[in-house]
Amino acid sequence: MKFIEKGFFYGLILGGSLGFFVIPYKEVESVGDGVIETTYLNLDDFIIHLIRFSIVIAVLGAIIGFFLYRKKSLE
Repeated sequence: MKFIEKGFFYGLILGGSLGFFVIPYKEVESVGDGVIETTYLNLDDFIIHLIRFSIVIAVLGAIIGFFLYRKKSLE
């Protein structure tokens, strides 16, 4: 059972760390005539996306932990 818990925990940490690099925090649009408009996301929106991404990676880590636990218990 520790494999699943560790997989979830490490997945949560890894997902949070990767989320800072993967999740866009601004939108850049070309308005015309060489003018570029930059719009930054609100902190609340960024954190919600970051938590969602972290939970998905954590669940994947728990699934990997489950299969490692199953493989170890069959040996």
